[in-house]
Amino acid sequence: MTASARRRGPPPPSSRRLFHLTALAGYFFLLTATVPVRAQNLVDTVWHLRPMAQAALRADHRGLDLVGMQLPPAADYDIPLADPAATLDKIKTAVDRVLAASPIAARGIETLSKAGQVRIIYDAAFPERSLSRVIIAAFLVGEFQPRDGKRDFTVIVSRFGANWPADELAAVLVHELIGHGLQRLKNRFGNDRPIDLECEARLWQQLYISDAGMPQDTQEMVAFRRTTDRRVCHDFRRYVRHIRPDLMQRWDSGHFRMSEIIDLFDDYYVTIRKGRKKLNRKP
Repeated sequence: MTASARRRGPPPPSSRRLFHLTALAGYFFLLTATVPVRAQNLVDTVWHLRPMAQAALRADHRGLDLVGMQLPPAADYDIPLADPAATLDKIKTAVDRVLAASPIAARGIETLSKAGQVRIIYDAAFPERSLSRVIIAAFLVGEFQPRDGKRDFTVIVSRFGANWPADELAAVLVHELIGHGLQRLKNRFGNDRPIDLECEARLWQQLYISDAGMPQDTQEMVAFRRTTDRRVCHDFRRYVRHIRPDLMQRWDSGHFRMSEIIDLFDDYYVTIRKGRKKLNRKP
């Protein structure tokens, strides 16, 4: 599973897709030119979650299952714990903003809804107090597998995320629910590298930020893009530069459509898998 932490999301409240030959060419390029990249991610984190029997309320909103868990003892935490009903209202607002601002993200949610149950849970007890990082939200892989054989696509919003404004929380939900949800739908988890999964989800997040007209020039957003470009998406950007130098030039100049870049990821994953197979490496 993966999670959005403060350093990876939009700013906190205080400040904010080739034909076979070209893909094959990219494959040989990456085999010879890929540079090891280190970037922290939480894709492989195992969470200790409370049972759904502890839900305080539940609501259906635009076909999404929204769940608010009972509040844990407030004295156990050093920040105010947001009310479950108020937080579900905020999540509804965030979902509405995604659907209104970004047609591409809206189609992503529609795709997930057709494939299974889409669920957003608010739990103030998440994450565990022993975890040192500030987690805003996390995508859960397989924790709530339906009996009908369909997939579940579940995101949990933390006590920290509950305190974020709706527009900033919306960007994180796009990252976790659509970015990682579509990866789950395509069987990416366990088959592709965590750093590539995180790169793609970050680009989904940037797509929404742009579509929603959120500020791009704040210190936090500049740092977010820098980490994305230089660390998390380093290999993917080398791939794009090799097979689509024109698009890479537009990406670097800021005159591009993020959806066009995200569309390259299917071929990129195939390329990376071929490289690992040749080198007998696991994700």
